[in-house]
Amino acid sequence: MTEDLWSLLRSTYTVQRMVDNLRLSDAAGTTTPEQEREYRLHRAALAQRHVAAAATTGSDPEEASQDAELTANQLWKHDALHGSHRGPLPATHPSWKASNLGDYVRQEAAAAGLDPR
Repeated sequence: MTEDLWSLLRSTYTVQRMVDNLRLSDAAGTTTPEQEREYRLHRAALAQRHVAAAATTGSDPEEASQDAELTANQLWKHDALHGSHRGPLPATHPSWKASNLGDYVRQEAAAAGLDPR
């Protein structure tokens, strides 16, 4: 297995741990917008990586693209609602459109030090 695939697997595991933590937090009523954002950011960055790796992993490229669009939209909406961007252009900036939300994810992932390839 290549290093890129190992990295993808590690990122997938990280996102799964975040899902588990969110479930526990939701059950306890202690989930915060910051915690939700961190999950949404990691999940959207991971989805972007899955699009790039679809051929290598044997994934359906169309499904990967749809998931990337959905998760990018969820992150963008969350950041617009909470003003929680870290990159140079906020989610409410007029340059962000449904057609370029993958770029928003890449901006935010880069600001957080994640790999959104």
